[in-house]
Amino acid sequence: MSDKWNFEVIEETEITQVSRGRQSQVDTVLIEAFSKLQKGKAIRIPQLQCDPKGEGYRNEKARVSAMLRTAMRAAGQSDFAIVFTPEGVPQVKIK
Repeated sequence: MSDKWNFEVIEETEITQVSRGRQSQVDTVLIEAFSKLQKGKAIRIPQLQCDPKGEGYRNEKARVSAMLRTAMRAAGQSDFAIVFTPEGVPQVKIK
């Protein structure tokens, strides 16, 4: 066996870990709006528009989607979809 590995067997209760990522800050107004959303309705959010021609579009779209998912779950919604318009405006609907 190679000498480059150094293993230490510990008790399961001794496991330590680092928090995952940063905590998302979601506006309570958005959570409140999502809590009132009913099946057959959708919310379009122009303030969160992403530029589809922008260099960081995919990352920005992923960031906005993650924030919207967090807000929807905080609002008690579990079965929803996030759809972006061709112009990059996010829309959230209840499935």
